[in-house]
Amino acid sequence: MNIIIVSYPFIIAFDSVDSIASVLWLPIFMFLILYGQRIQMFMILRNVGKKLSRLEQMNVNSKNTVLESLIEKSDDKELVKNRFNRLLDSFVIPPVSIDPKGIIVKLEHILNTQEDNMKDEIQLMTKDLDDVEISVLMNLVEVSLGINLMYKYIRHFYISGKKTGNMMIIAQIQMILPQIMEQAEAYNAAIPSLKSKKPIGDGIGPLVASKLSGESESKEVVRDTILNEITIENRNAFIIKAKGPGGNVGKPGEAIKKVVEDKKDISLIITIDAALKLEGEDTGEVAEGIGAAIGGPGIERYKIEEIATNNKIKYLAIVTKMSEKEAITEMKTEIEKSAEILLTKVKETIKQHSKDNQNIIIAGIGNTLGVK
Repeated sequence: MNIIIVSYPFIIAFDSVDSIASVLWLPIFMFLILYGQRIQMFMILRNVGKKLSRLEQMNVNSKNTVLESLIEKSDDKELVKNRFNRLLDSFVIPPVSIDPKGIIVKLEHILNTQEDNMKDEIQLMTKDLDDVEISVLMNLVEVSLGINLMYKYIRHFYISGKKTGNMMIIAQIQMILPQIMEQAEAYNAAIPSLKSKKPIGDGIGPLVASKLSGESESKEVVRDTILNEITIENRNAFIIKAKGPGGNVGKPGEAIKKVVEDKKDISLIITIDAALKLEGEDTGEVAEGIGAAIGGPGIERYKIEEIATNNKIKYLAIVTKMSEKEAITEMKTEIEKSAEILLTKVKETIKQHSKDNQNIIIAGIGNTLGVK
């Protein structure tokens, strides 16, 4: 009885607390039901707004930097401003893909036209520049175009989300924003590297090809793409890379196709390129694989696959791992050191997959900025 009498006030107190909590929780619960989604939208849009401001800042900075670089090479400041603004609003319409037959040829023609148009615009805005200077300016303009497009893309979703209050639109922007920001930061960091004309991470393939070629004579076989013929491990090797030291990627697929059609008896094709690393992988890590290691819209890779398949040629790939930012900024020490490992891997692959006196092709894929 004594225990019951002593505990009774506490039991009443606990009941009172529970009752008060229940009374307070009910309006909170109703408030969250009615306004919870709006609060969530407000928080997401606020976060997106901050990222959009950062994107806008990068967009303005990239425009100003590239514009200054163009003005430095020109006598007509107003002409440069007007033509540059026109370039920033330019676009490329991909070919119709309803009937995929012949789409590669159409896409190649469109991209060649775009490149020619860009080069014509640079030449119009500047004066008496060599091919190296023009290629560097083209790379800078392309980076600025990329950041400008990302900014407009995010701004579109942001404004649409605020205007309509559509949670699906806001969810889309929230999902893609981290990748867009990472890519934009990489592009923004690439501008100083491109202006300095120093080798970038993506140039590891051409760097290895240049080391293999040594002092041998080179000739331009297709547009912005050179060929060196050397002897390596008692094989006749045809070394292909883009023409440097300008920021070219060349047409390695077309060059490989030309060599195979001329020689007919190619036994092995090796492509060397930069590859996007996965989170947790080390920069400069070397990996080997099967197929054509080459990025881009797929035109050059299609040509390599087509010519190798039709002629029953084994084609292998050796790559160096790096992030997107590392690929388009100044080449890091870890990536540069991987060149020696790649050279060793190339020689091992040649010995394993070809025989003495056979003809082989080695293609260094990538941007040749700063690489002769």
